[in-house]
Amino acid sequence: MIWDEPSIRRRIAEFDVHPGWYQNIDLGNGITTKTRQVWGEEIDHPRARWEEIAPAVPDSLAGLSVLDIGCNAGYVAFEAKRRGAAHVVGVDYNAAYIEQARFCAEVRGDDVDFRVLNVYDLDQLGRQFDFVFCVGVLYHCARLMDAVEQIAGVAGGTLVVESAIHPGNNELPLVRYTGNPFDETARRLPGHWHPNLTAMQDLFAGQGFVDVQELFRAGGRGGIVGTRAPPAQPDLSGTNESGAGGTMSSNG
Repeated sequence: MIWDEPSIRRRIAEFDVHPGWYQNIDLGNGITTKTRQVWGEEIDHPRARWEEIAPAVPDSLAGLSVLDIGCNAGYVAFEAKRRGAAHVVGVDYNAAYIEQARFCAEVRGDDVDFRVLNVYDLDQLGRQFDFVFCVGVLYHCARLMDAVEQIAGVAGGTLVVESAIHPGNNELPLVRYTGNPFDETARRLPGHWHPNLTAMQDLFAGQGFVDVQELFRAGGRGGIVGTRAPPAQPDLSGTNESGAGGTMSSNG
């Protein structure tokens, strides 16, 4: 479909009624999607959040495959495409957000594969990606370890995770549960589980990521970046001249 300005603005307005524009996407020619707050976020959301994780992202992603988990209307996916990523996939469990993202991709002329998919079903993608973003998702996951395993399973290279966090006591890995009926403060927090940065690093280090670093911590949010450990190489130091592994031994 070829979109003219009146039809673009009309579709933006329709999406503003349902589900609302949580992300402000630049559609070119001075047209952006967002004019009001949906959940109390800034009008240019998620620009500030992107700026917090951008230091972990190379200026060029040329030739790389990228996955944006919890993509919403596609902001991070479009940034990856702008940096030259060869293949970009965005997934979100909310079909209305994926409809927004596909509309934005069509208007922008960006080749991004947007799919309706739950974080617990990422293995259905059937592959790993060079660069994976998981922004604003982890603390919403009731089945925290299932989500961590699924996220780790699709990340073959670099992984950036951003989440609401528990800000206290980073000497110990702690995860705060928001469903405790006896903890009024916790019940006011969004989502289900709020890890501190140490816990978030440990969760993914335990999934085979090395050099998992704190990316930022501010305003009850935090981010980490880690790289998948390369597969172990076989130890051939004991291989004999015929190529058979191991060494000869006597019967004694």
